[in-house]
Amino acid sequence: MRPHLKVIGHRGWPARFPDNTLSGFLAAASVADGVELDVRRSGDGRLVVSHDPFIGDHVVHETPWATLAEIDLGGGHHPALLDEVLAAIPGTPAQLEVKNWFTDPGFEPDHRIALETAQRARPGDLVTGFNPETLAAVRRDFPDVPTGLAMQAPLQLQDAIALCLDEGHTALVPHHELLVERLETDLEIYPWTVDEPRRAIELVELGVTGIITNDPGSILEITGRRT
Repeated sequence: MRPHLKVIGHRGWPARFPDNTLSGFLAAASVADGVELDVRRSGDGRLVVSHDPFIGDHVVHETPWATLAEIDLGGGHHPALLDEVLAAIPGTPAQLEVKNWFTDPGFEPDHRIALETAQRARPGDLVTGFNPETLAAVRRDFPDVPTGLAMQAPLQLQDAIALCLDEGHTALVPHHELLVERLETDLEIYPWTVDEPRRAIELVELGVTGIITNDPGSILEITGRRT
């Protein structure tokens, strides 16, 4: 068994707050071991925290930050910049998922968005992403910044593990359904996105490093770390 299961708030605490908002990250940081967030670039070059390429009716990479910042995500919550989030949770590690897939609107073939994200990484942060080339650029220019490969089917777990080891990544971030047995690897393993209690306990028994969840408070209770 791994010595300490880490509970990571997926985009903050979506069970209570809209995704990727300062309030969600602050709430998650008050209970969880870390947070996971998504990084895209606005039309005027800012690093915006957004999972989807659209916020409301606006394409993120085509829209200036001043416009994106005014969008109500629900309950008076608004989008946030990466710098704002990191400044708000100085003591909480973050998994910084760079959204730079080949078919994404605003895809950057020079992977500059990942390099700018890695430049902001603090001790304890992890830069992640689905694009192996984007992560390779981080490994090349920021070898001291830990990186993790996010993956889902049809990529196979053993192929992903081999890629991580070849490229020098610290972690593997797989869809939780791919994990059916204990992985014999020194990589950190952070399955996503896990909210169902029985599945969370199964993953604990498989020895994962941490669980990425929409409801960190509930997962902490399930794993016996919060009452």
